[in-house]
Amino acid sequence: MVKKSILVFLLAASLIIPAVAQGQGGNGNGNGYGQQGKGNRGKGQGQGFDSGMATLLNNLPYEDVSNREQSGLIFMREEEKLARDVYAFLFEVWNHRIFRNISRSENRHMESIQVLLDKYGLPDPVADDIPGKFSDPELQTLYHELTAQGSQSLEAALQVGALIEDLDIFDLKKYLKGTNNSDIKTLYQNLMKGSRNHMRVFVGQLQRYGVKYAAKFLSPEEMDEIVNSPMERGVYDENGNPIYGSSGW
Repeated sequence: MVKKSILVFLLAASLIIPAVAQGQGGNGNGNGYGQQGKGNRGKGQGQGFDSGMATLLNNLPYEDVSNREQSGLIFMREEEKLARDVYAFLFEVWNHRIFRNISRSENRHMESIQVLLDKYGLPDPVADDIPGKFSDPELQTLYHELTAQGSQSLEAALQVGALIEDLDIFDLKKYLKGTNNSDIKTLYQNLMKGSRNHMRVFVGQLQRYGVKYAAKFLSPEEMDEIVNSPMERGVYDENGNPIYGSSGW
């Protein structure tokens, strides 16, 4: 896991730029995500869940799961919750549909990780899914810091979004290198694809205001490759190749 204590410094430095005109400002009036139904772990799993992804992951072979693989799944479950909850909060502040839509997508990411937690009988760090509450103390601190930063202006909120996706992709790449399990690799490839799409959205919005997002965790080359390539569709296999369909990831 990245040392998160440097994150706020990096974010603060990225916000020393003119504030964007808040054309879609105002207070929102609804949740930016569909919360999971209680008692349906591994089954009904919330609004908009991609049942095809669950079927794919469950149909891949059971394999031994190392301690490192277990900790990666558990941590990424909460890191995706961080993204979901921050975006839901920012939707309430700015009433900008991007935060609502991407928060819902992050909810699907969380639920896909839950599939493998259930498949391997691993503990769920968000069994009690309370918005803004985290079992990992660093993620709890990050939630408070990122929501505070994102409340300053719409531009700051979009910077927060790009930073979260930057961090997500960085962590997913790290965990992907640490597993040989086909189902975990398939999951991480699809999560990274979704995060790349989210990054494209946030960076594109910032560019409308003449702001260039500078990567804090990915390399400049990795960032350029993402933002200069088209949106990705469908479901990916363990090697990152499309295998079927279209998806809201």
